[in-house]
This record gives sequence, C-alpha cells and structure tokens, in this order.
Amino acid sequence: MTNSNNDDLKQLVESNAKAIAALTSDIQEMKRDRDTMYQLMKDLTQNQSRIYDVMQSLDNRQNQLTNQQQQLIEILKKISD
Repeated sequence: MTNSNNDDLKQLVESNAKAIAALTSDIQEMKRDRDTMYQLMKDLTQNQSRIYDVMQSLDNRQNQLTNQQQQLIEILKKISD
C-alpha cells in the first residue's frame, strides 16, 4: 500500500470516527431531551391533579354556601311571617 493510500485510509477512518462521535452525542442529547420531556409530563399531570382537587374543593364549598343561604332564606321567611 502506498503512502497516499495510507493517508486516504487514515482520513477516512478519522472521518468515520468523527461521524460516529457526533451521532453518539446526538443520541445522548435525544435521550436527555426525552427524559426532560417525561419529567415535564409527570409534573404537568401532578399539577393537573392538584387543580382538579382544588376545583372539587371549591365546588363542595360552593354547595355548602348555597345550602347555608337556603337555610338563611328559610329562617328569614319564618321570622317575617
């Protein structure tokens, strides 16, 4: 094999090594991005659950207030009679 062929082969090997390193880096970055996305989805789901709990609590409280208002109206009716 001539020096020229050796140099070409070395350049090809180096080029392939750089391409493999770049692809490996891209794959690691994609894995990090995927992990970040899953964490964000987990956080979003937990926050949505909290919101639904708060909405249920507010709805229950509103029902209590409505019942109290009805009781007050009944008391006022009895007093005014």
